[in-house]
Amino acid sequence: MAIINQQLKITQVDLLTVPASKSYAITNILVCNNGAETASFDMHLIPQSSSLDNNETRVINNLILPAGETFTFDSEKIVLDEGDKISFVAEPAVEETIPATTMKNGKVYKIVTPGTTIFTSYGAANSNVGTIFTMENAPAIGTGEVTLSGYSTLSATVSYLEV
Repeated sequence: MAIINQQLKITQVDLLTVPASKSYAITNILVCNNGAETASFDMHLIPQSSSLDNNETRVINNLILPAGETFTFDSEKIVLDEGDKISFVAEPAVEETIPATTMKNGKVYKIVTPGTTIFTSYGAANSNVGTIFTMENAPAIGTGEVTLSGYSTLSATVSYLEV
């Protein structure tokens, strides 16, 4: 069995795309609200060569998840073929300000307070308030503060078997 997990965003996140010449049986899908407020999500099962479409690919619509709760989707087994995807869209966006020293590589952040952090050393075009960038070269140093940009408080985990 394999497991994949990711923090969800307010834009489409393709959590799992089946590679060429493979088929996967989805055994479990978990969505956890790690925040202090209610959040919601849509889940889509997107066939190969198709795109996210709320009228055709959405299988869960605006499921509301209270703070600290986890949703489990495990009563039905789903088989995905080559190119098929499981995708999510979540809301609301995270607004919590965090120290720049806690940033992680590959995540997208928005500068809130530059402080003494030289954000250009970590992938930003400048150190101006409001600049959005993808973190590189963690860990950061300094007193700057950021928020995650475009992420929700939800994380999703999919477990699957190759069939």
